[in-house]
Amino acid sequence: MKQAVMAKGMMVIMMVIFFCITVVVVMLNSGRFFDVTQRAHQADVIVALGGGDGERIDKAAELYKSGYATKIIVTGNSKIWIGDTYVNKIRYLADKGVQADNIVFLSQTSNTMKEVLRVKEYLLAQHLHRVLFVSDPPHARRIMTLAQSLARYQDDGLSCSVVSSGVLWWDRKSFYHNRKAIRFVISEAIKLPSNYIAYGILKPLGLYDMLRGEFGDVLRYLKYKIQWILD
Repeated sequence: MKQAVMAKGMMVIMMVIFFCITVVVVMLNSGRFFDVTQRAHQADVIVALGGGDGERIDKAAELYKSGYATKIIVTGNSKIWIGDTYVNKIRYLADKGVQADNIVFLSQTSNTMKEVLRVKEYLLAQHLHRVLFVSDPPHARRIMTLAQSLARYQDDGLSCSVVSSGVLWWDRKSFYHNRKAIRFVISEAIKLPSNYIAYGILKPLGLYDMLRGEFGDVLRYLKYKIQWILD
Protein backbone atom coordinates (compact mmCIF):
# COMPACT_ATOMS: atom_id res chain seq x y z
CA MET A 1 0.00 0.00 0.00
CA LYS A 2 2.80 2.37 0.98
CA GLN A 3 4.70 1.60 -2.22
CA ALA A 4 1.57 2.29 -4.30
CA VAL A 5 1.12 5.69 -2.64
CA MET A 6 4.78 6.52 -3.21
CA ALA A 7 4.49 5.47 -6.85
CA LYS A 8 1.46 7.71 -7.34
CA GLY A 9 3.27 10.54 -5.61
CA MET A 10 6.28 10.15 -7.89
CA MET A 11 3.99 10.10 -10.91
CA VAL A 12 2.34 13.35 -9.82
CA ILE A 13 5.75 14.94 -9.26
CA MET A 14 6.94 13.82 -12.70
CA MET A 15 3.79 15.20 -14.30
CA VAL A 16 4.26 18.54 -12.56
CA ILE A 17 7.90 18.66 -13.66
CA PHE A 18 6.95 17.76 -17.24
CA PHE A 19 4.23 20.44 -17.23
CA CYS A 20 6.64 23.08 -15.91
CA ILE A 21 9.26 22.15 -18.51
CA THR A 22 6.63 22.33 -21.25
CA VAL A 23 5.49 25.77 -20.11
CA VAL A 24 9.08 27.02 -19.99
CA VAL A 25 9.85 25.63 -23.47
CA VAL A 26 6.69 27.18 -24.92
CA MET A 27 7.42 30.55 -23.33
CA LEU A 28 11.04 30.58 -24.48
CA ASN A 29 9.94 29.88 -28.07
CA SER A 30 6.90 32.15 -28.12
CA GLY A 31 9.00 34.92 -29.66
CA ARG A 32 9.38 32.84 -32.81
CA PHE A 33 5.65 32.04 -32.78
CA PHE A 34 4.42 35.61 -32.55
CA ASP A 35 7.07 37.17 -34.78
CA VAL A 36 6.10 36.19 -38.32
CA THR A 37 7.44 39.36 -39.92
CA GLN A 38 8.93 39.10 -43.39
CA ARG A 39 11.39 41.00 -45.51
CA ALA A 40 9.89 43.93 -47.39
CA HIS A 41 8.73 43.29 -50.95
CA GLN A 42 6.96 45.25 -53.65
CA ALA A 43 3.38 46.20 -52.74
CA ASP A 44 0.62 48.62 -53.64
CA VAL A 45 0.36 50.24 -50.20
CA ILE A 46 2.26 50.38 -46.94
CA VAL A 47 0.20 50.52 -43.75
CA ALA A 48 1.66 52.10 -40.62
CA LEU A 49 -0.58 50.60 -37.96
CA GLY A 50 -1.61 52.68 -34.96
CA GLY A 51 0.28 52.55 -31.68
CA GLY A 52 3.96 52.35 -30.98
CA ASP A 53 6.41 55.16 -30.26
CA GLY A 54 7.03 56.38 -33.78
CA GLU A 55 8.99 53.41 -35.12
CA ARG A 56 6.09 52.15 -37.24
CA ILE A 57 5.55 55.41 -39.07
CA ASP A 58 9.32 55.91 -39.47
CA LYS A 59 9.64 52.45 -41.02
CA ALA A 60 6.70 53.12 -43.34
CA ALA A 61 8.39 56.30 -44.57
CA GLU A 62 11.65 54.41 -45.07
CA LEU A 63 9.93 51.70 -47.13
CA TYR A 64 8.10 54.33 -49.20
CA LYS A 65 11.31 56.20 -50.00
CA SER A 66 12.95 52.89 -50.92
CA GLY A 67 10.25 52.37 -53.55
CA TYR A 68 8.35 49.44 -52.05
CA ALA A 69 4.98 51.17 -52.57
CA THR A 70 3.60 54.46 -53.81
CA LYS A 71 1.13 55.08 -50.98
CA ILE A 72 1.17 55.01 -47.19
CA ILE A 73 -1.95 54.35 -45.12
CA VAL A 74 -1.96 55.49 -41.50
CA THR A 75 -4.47 54.12 -39.00
CA GLY A 76 -5.38 54.56 -35.35
CA ASN A 77 -5.07 58.02 -33.86
CA SER A 78 -4.28 60.87 -36.26
CA LYS A 79 -1.50 62.03 -33.94
CA ILE A 80 1.41 60.28 -32.25
CA TRP A 81 4.06 60.99 -29.65
CA ILE A 82 7.46 61.45 -31.26
CA GLY A 83 10.08 62.03 -28.61
CA ASP A 84 8.33 64.49 -26.29
CA THR A 85 6.06 66.05 -28.92
CA TYR A 86 2.53 65.15 -30.03
CA VAL A 87 2.56 65.45 -33.84
CA ASN A 88 0.12 64.92 -36.69
CA LYS A 89 1.03 61.73 -38.57
CA ILE A 90 0.32 63.11 -42.04
CA ARG A 91 2.36 66.26 -41.40
CA TYR A 92 5.15 64.13 -39.92
CA LEU A 93 5.29 61.92 -43.02
CA ALA A 94 5.20 64.97 -45.30
CA ASP A 95 8.17 66.42 -43.41
CA LYS A 96 10.00 63.15 -44.09
CA GLY A 97 9.55 63.56 -47.84
CA VAL A 98 6.33 61.62 -48.45
CA GLN A 99 4.06 63.43 -50.91
CA ALA A 100 0.80 64.50 -49.25
CA ASP A 101 -1.24 63.01 -52.12
CA ASN A 102 0.28 59.62 -51.33
CA ILE A 103 -0.78 59.59 -47.67
CA VAL A 104 -4.17 58.15 -46.70
CA PHE A 105 -5.62 58.34 -43.20
CA LEU A 106 -8.27 55.74 -42.38
CA SER A 107 -10.58 56.69 -39.52
CA GLN A 108 -12.60 54.33 -37.29
CA THR A 109 -9.56 52.12 -36.72
CA SER A 110 -9.36 51.96 -32.94
CA ASN A 111 -8.15 48.34 -32.78
CA THR A 112 -6.31 45.84 -34.97
CA MET A 113 -9.45 44.12 -36.28
CA LYS A 114 -10.93 47.44 -37.40
CA GLU A 115 -7.63 48.41 -38.99
CA VAL A 116 -7.48 45.15 -40.96
CA LEU A 117 -11.09 45.52 -42.15
CA ARG A 118 -10.78 49.20 -43.13
CA VAL A 119 -7.57 48.50 -45.06
CA LYS A 120 -9.34 45.69 -46.92
CA GLU A 121 -12.21 48.04 -47.81
CA TYR A 122 -9.73 50.58 -49.13
CA LEU A 123 -7.85 48.03 -51.22
CA LEU A 124 -11.02 46.73 -52.83
CA ALA A 125 -12.37 50.23 -53.49
CA GLN A 126 -9.10 51.27 -55.16
CA HIS A 127 -8.64 47.96 -57.02
CA LEU A 128 -5.35 47.29 -55.24
CA HIS A 129 -4.08 43.88 -54.18
CA ARG A 130 -0.85 43.90 -52.16
CA VAL A 131 -0.27 45.45 -48.74
CA LEU A 132 2.67 45.66 -46.34
CA PHE A 133 1.60 46.11 -42.72
CA VAL A 134 4.25 47.74 -40.54
CA SER A 135 4.11 46.96 -36.83
CA ASP A 136 6.15 45.70 -33.91
CA PRO A 137 7.28 42.09 -34.49
CA PRO A 138 5.28 40.28 -31.75
CA HIS A 139 2.13 41.92 -33.13
CA ALA A 140 2.62 40.19 -36.48
CA ARG A 141 0.95 36.84 -35.70
CA ARG A 142 -2.31 38.52 -34.65
CA ILE A 143 -2.33 40.81 -37.68
CA MET A 144 -1.93 37.89 -40.06
CA THR A 145 -4.50 35.78 -38.20
CA LEU A 146 -7.10 38.55 -38.36
CA ALA A 147 -6.34 39.36 -42.00
CA GLN A 148 -6.25 35.80 -43.30
CA SER A 149 -8.46 33.74 -41.00
CA LEU A 150 -11.15 36.31 -40.18
CA ALA A 151 -11.08 39.13 -42.77
CA ARG A 152 -10.25 36.53 -45.46
CA TYR A 153 -8.03 38.75 -47.59
CA GLN A 154 -7.11 35.85 -49.87
CA ASP A 155 -10.75 35.25 -50.82
CA ASP A 156 -10.74 38.62 -52.61
CA GLY A 157 -7.36 38.14 -54.24
CA LEU A 158 -5.54 40.28 -51.67
CA SER A 159 -2.11 39.47 -50.27
CA CYS A 160 -0.56 40.83 -47.11
CA SER A 161 2.52 40.48 -44.96
CA VAL A 162 3.97 42.22 -41.93
CA VAL A 163 7.27 44.08 -41.92
CA SER A 164 9.03 44.75 -38.63
CA SER A 165 8.97 48.31 -37.34
CA GLY A 166 12.58 47.77 -36.30
CA VAL A 167 12.11 48.39 -32.58
CA LEU A 168 15.35 47.97 -30.67
CA TRP A 169 13.80 46.18 -27.70
CA TRP A 170 12.84 43.05 -29.67
CA ASP A 171 14.77 39.84 -30.35
CA ARG A 172 12.64 36.84 -31.24
CA LYS A 173 15.22 34.38 -29.88
CA SER A 174 15.83 36.04 -26.53
CA PHE A 175 12.92 38.43 -26.01
CA TYR A 176 12.69 37.32 -22.36
CA HIS A 177 15.75 39.45 -21.57
CA ASN A 178 13.75 42.62 -22.19
CA ARG A 179 10.88 43.64 -19.91
CA LYS A 180 8.97 45.49 -22.62
CA ALA A 181 9.23 42.51 -24.96
CA ILE A 182 7.95 40.17 -22.24
CA ARG A 183 4.94 42.43 -21.58
CA PHE A 184 4.20 42.59 -25.32
CA VAL A 185 4.32 38.79 -25.70
CA ILE A 186 2.03 38.26 -22.70
CA SER A 187 -0.37 40.86 -24.07
CA GLU A 188 -0.45 39.16 -27.48
CA ALA A 189 -0.94 35.75 -25.84
CA ILE A 190 -4.14 37.20 -24.32
CA LYS A 191 -5.32 39.25 -27.30
CA LEU A 192 -4.83 36.62 -30.02
CA PRO A 193 -7.33 34.05 -28.66
CA SER A 194 -9.71 36.70 -27.32
CA ASN A 195 -9.81 38.46 -30.72
CA TYR A 196 -10.45 35.15 -32.46
CA ILE A 197 -13.31 34.31 -30.09
CA ALA A 198 -14.81 37.80 -30.33
CA TYR A 199 -14.62 38.27 -34.11
CA GLY A 200 -14.46 34.69 -35.33
CA ILE A 201 -17.16 33.12 -33.15
CA LEU A 202 -19.27 35.67 -31.25
CA LYS A 203 -19.56 38.22 -34.08
CA PRO A 204 -20.90 35.76 -36.70
CA LEU A 205 -23.40 34.44 -34.14
CA GLY A 206 -24.65 37.96 -33.42
CA LEU A 207 -23.54 37.74 -29.79
CA TYR A 208 -20.58 40.13 -29.83
CA ASP A 209 -22.51 43.41 -29.66
CA MET A 210 -24.97 42.02 -27.12
CA LEU A 211 -22.23 40.76 -24.79
CA ARG A 212 -20.26 43.96 -25.25
CA GLY A 213 -23.33 45.95 -24.24
CA GLU A 214 -24.02 43.76 -21.22
CA PHE A 215 -20.46 43.29 -20.00
CA GLY A 216 -18.61 46.18 -21.64
CA ASP A 217 -17.77 47.89 -18.35
CA VAL A 218 -16.49 44.63 -16.86
CA LEU A 219 -14.34 43.91 -19.92
CA ARG A 220 -12.89 47.43 -19.90
CA TYR A 221 -12.08 47.06 -16.20
CA LEU A 222 -10.36 43.72 -16.79
CA LYS A 223 -8.43 45.20 -19.72
CA TYR A 224 -7.30 48.07 -17.51
CA LYS A 225 -6.22 45.74 -14.70
CA ILE A 226 -4.31 43.47 -17.09
CA GLN A 227 -2.58 46.48 -18.64
CA TRP A 228 -1.75 47.79 -15.16
CA ILE A 229 -0.20 44.44 -14.21
CA LEU A 230 1.81 44.27 -17.43
CA ASP A 231 3.09 47.84 -16.98
